[in-house]
Formats: sequence, structure tokens, C-alpha cells
Amino acid sequence: MTARRFVLWMATLAAACGGGERAEVLEEFALETLPATVPAPEMEDGLLIATPELVHGWQTEGIPFVLIDARDSVQFAQEHVPESVNIPYIDIRPGAELPPREARIVVYCSDSDCPISQYAYQSLEQLGYRQLYDMRAGLQGWKEAGYPTEVGGAAPEPAASEPTGIQ
Repeated sequence: MTARRFVLWMATLAAACGGGERAEVLEEFALETLPATVPAPEMEDGLLIATPELVHGWQTEGIPFVLIDARDSVQFAQEHVPESVNIPYIDIRPGAELPPREARIVVYCSDSDCPISQYAYQSLEQLGYRQLYDMRAGLQGWKEAGYPTEVGGAAPEPAASEPTGIQ
């Protein structure tokens, strides 16, 4: 039962028991404390979509998540989103080195026309991952939003004392 339903239920119960004034106070409280609308996550083709702005915000705020570049290692080495790890979608399978199942994961590929992030998302979902997002705009959308990329070479290896989040 949602908080709003609970408060309205309590207001109805109070009114039914002769507490009309209490019911009005409860209903007014519900309207003042609960948001008028709660935006639903954007979905496309059954996948939760993360915009580049959302992903950049998570990075800036230090919200824990794993950003997976699902393209091949050559494309990743040429250019990628900072803090991303390269796990080509063809390598997402049982027994592979993957993030913990409870991790929030965002996958991306080249651009909005590239299906690789969708394949990666679906493969992870089949392996039991539940906190999945597809940055459908891909690397191109990231750049169009004005965010920096890393060019040339692979992403720097984490220091031995830094956890990568990958098991």
C-alpha cells in the first residue's frame, strides 16, 4: 500500500467513525506531502533508458554504478566514456568476469542506432541482473551532450587498492 493510499484510507476510516475533521486534516496532509506526479522511468522496447545527463549526474554525485561499454576492445581503445569498463557484449555469458548481480549497471554502445547495448542489456538480464539501464544515445549522445571522452588507448587500470566493482 502506497503512502498516499494509506493516508486516504485513514481519512476514510476517520470519516466513517465520526471523525470528519480529522479526515480533512489527513487528506490535506496527504496532498501537501506527496508529489503530484512521480515520473516513471523512460522505457523503450522493454528496456530502462538512461540519458547521458542522468549517467553524468550519477558520476558527478558519486552514485555507485558500473558503466559498461559493450563495443569491442578496438572501439573502446579509440574513444570511450570516462569511468567505463569494456565488456564486449559477446563476452557477457555465464562464467565471464562480470560485475556483481546487485550492482546498478548502465550499458552503452556507439549511438542510438547501434543495437549492441540492447544485446548486452538482454544478456545481463538473462543472467539475473535487475538494475539495468541502456544509455541508448551511446557514445555519440554523450559527446553531443558536451561531456568529455577518453581518446586513444585503453582506460587506465585501477590501482591495486581501488576496487573495480567487478568480480
